[in-house]
Amino acid sequence: MPKNLALLLILSLCSAGLLQAQTPKVVASNPASSILKKNVKQMVRLPDSYAASQQKYPVLFFLQVTDEMVEEIAALTQTLHEENGTPEMIVVGINVEDRLEREMENAVYDKYLSYLEQELIPSIEKKYRCNGQRVLHGRSLSGSFPLYAMLSKPTLFNGYIAASKEWYDKNNDFFTGLANKALQSADKFKDRKIFLASLNGAYSNSNIPEVNENMTAFASLLASKSGNKIASKYQAFDDWGISPYPGFKEGLLFVAKGGK
Repeated sequence: MPKNLALLLILSLCSAGLLQAQTPKVVASNPASSILKKNVKQMVRLPDSYAASQQKYPVLFFLQVTDEMVEEIAALTQTLHEENGTPEMIVVGINVEDRLEREMENAVYDKYLSYLEQELIPSIEKKYRCNGQRVLHGRSLSGSFPLYAMLSKPTLFNGYIAASKEWYDKNNDFFTGLANKALQSADKFKDRKIFLASLNGAYSNSNIPEVNENMTAFASLLASKSGNKIASKYQAFDDWGISPYPGFKEGLLFVAKGGK
């Protein structure tokens, strides 16, 4: 093989390898948490423009996800950026094993909230270029956790997306009581945004009319009790679909567009 051709081939392979190395991928780790007393799987996906820029980005913290879902979520945030002008985001997935949706105990919620505030958020913002804007999304067994986070630590995140299919009377009573107490100091909720999502269609062991009625009333309660300092919206969907499901897309548009 001629020397020039061999050199060209080597340079091409090196360039391809460098390009591949710069292509954003999900980076997974499993660090120990002193607060949760166990290892917690974390998955980070950087925006497409991260390597070639020096800008800082908002961070989307997404609970109850897999590596594949993080990649799909990141792809959707990129599409929304290109088509709707929403900001590019660093996506951080956390594999929550506890059934937060059904625990509804302050001690359990507080433990995970402390983990986010004291361990996860500082480590992400130390390692990556973040602009201080944060969105928290909970789904499935962690679906109601973002709501608890907002009512307990309203300045920790700027936007919240809570997707739950199990908003029964016990959930409603728990969070209504929490909201009535927390919103006595409504000023600290200024400019917070929350999107609530659930199901329309038939779902086994679910009382859909009860869920929809409770969540509609609760979204209205948040707006009225806060003097409209909280931008809140509830929307029901016919089907979750596969990740990323419609509730996430509409929720991210809502919080990214300032609750509009």
